[in-house]
Amino acid sequence: MNRLSCIFCRLSTAGFLLFFTHELKSQTCNLSDPGNTPGDVGCVSFNYRAQMVTYATVRGADGKIWLQQNLGSTKVASSLTDADAYGDLFQWGRWDDGHQLRNSVLKATSPVPNNPSGLGGGDTGFYSAGYNSSSNWWSGGITSDQWSAENASAATATAGADPCKVIGQNWRLPTVEEIDAALVAENISEFNSALSSHLKLIPAGMKDYSGLYSPGVRLYLWSASSSPYTGSGQHLYISQYSALTNSAGRNGGMSVRCIKDTSSMLGTSDYKKNTISVYPNPAHDMVYIRTDSAIENVQVTDMAGRKTGARYSDNRINVQDFPDGVYVIEITLKNGGKILKKMIKK
Repeated sequence: MNRLSCIFCRLSTAGFLLFFTHELKSQTCNLSDPGNTPGDVGCVSFNYRAQMVTYATVRGADGKIWLQQNLGSTKVASSLTDADAYGDLFQWGRWDDGHQLRNSVLKATSPVPNNPSGLGGGDTGFYSAGYNSSSNWWSGGITSDQWSAENASAATATAGADPCKVIGQNWRLPTVEEIDAALVAENISEFNSALSSHLKLIPAGMKDYSGLYSPGVRLYLWSASSSPYTGSGQHLYISQYSALTNSAGRNGGMSVRCIKDTSSMLGTSDYKKNTISVYPNPAHDMVYIRTDSAIENVQVTDMAGRKTGARYSDNRINVQDFPDGVYVIEITLKNGGKILKKMIKK
């Protein structure tokens, strides 16, 4: 994204301070999609925050076309602490109205009504009041809510506007299933493998009622999928140690990475799309794993990293004797892919 930056230069021979601004240059873009080989790149130009920007696109190992940088960033990530690649932090169900800026103003009172219809054409306020507060953004949201409306004027009480729609035809937010498939296809297991992947994912941190935290350390990336938990959405979490999809309150400000629907996909002989689901979640006695790839091994640990000794057989795990709590299921596929899923035992 083009933006103004300020540079101060001391000219020792002239003995004065020179101040000037310059605009970051956009790459030349021919608007072409990436080729069909994973890692092939292309570019796209669009209007974001009232100015034309040019973003890199890439063919992922899952066969899909992705932005290769976060929405609101100025470049593709080159390191874990590349601040120019961090981009903006959106609340789930909201669009480009200014709230997503990293320095947007925190507001402890929610809009009325507290859903996309209460924002009108947009609102620069970042609504986050505290843990489990009813004033948090869309705190009463339910599973059937969507983040898919074409624009702000199409937003309703149950559907927020998809910020990826500004890019152009067929661009949208990815579902949590598509994110899971990309993790497996790219073999992403922690933040270094995320950065070195074709997608160049970067830990841009998160924003909530306490402000910004964990840039360069943790990645939080929204999906278009709502959560079974009230007031929550599903997102990707990546740290130094793990990569998994999870649920979080919709008031959390997270990165957005867009995906494109296209018929120009890799053939089935070129790649295999891996989709993994773990259900029911929360679970009481039995957890089932559904995947279109062969599983090599399944291991269940508690949140302290202790192995539970759970046995995987016939696509299921018996958790009846587990103490109530949160667990991580590590699924290793025979093609070398690995994915982590959070499971709650009740």
